[in-house]
Amino acid sequence: MNKSQDYFFTIQLFNKDIKELNFWMLQLEQLTLEINQLTAIEKKLLKNNSLNYNLLAFRRKNTLFLAALFRQEQKLQKEKEYGSGIYNLDWNHEQDMQRNQFVNHYREFKALQNTIYERLISLEIR
Repeated sequence: MNKSQDYFFTIQLFNKDIKELNFWMLQLEQLTLEINQLTAIEKKLLKNNSLNYNLLAFRRKNTLFLAALFRQEQKLQKEKEYGSGIYNLDWNHEQDMQRNQFVNHYREFKALQNTIYERLISLEIR
């Protein structure tokens, strides 16, 4: 490949990673809305301090993870625009680590969500 093809390929890889990060950030924003809704359900129906604490802790974790993804996106944008113009394995490795963190974070949310749903199902209506 010649230099212009390498540059084009590099830009495409950075764009792919940035789009993926944007998708994850959108998902995390949606999780924040769901956490807020689950917190309201917990306060009105379940009234369980442990669940409330877990929801608050997860909201904090979600916010911190969202900030980390935002910083990663900014870093990728800066490297794409002003960097050496080379997409190396380090960038790919970082993206893979972020992807694994996102998947684990999402699984953790689903487990918390399922716990709340199970408690709702077992709730006796009077």
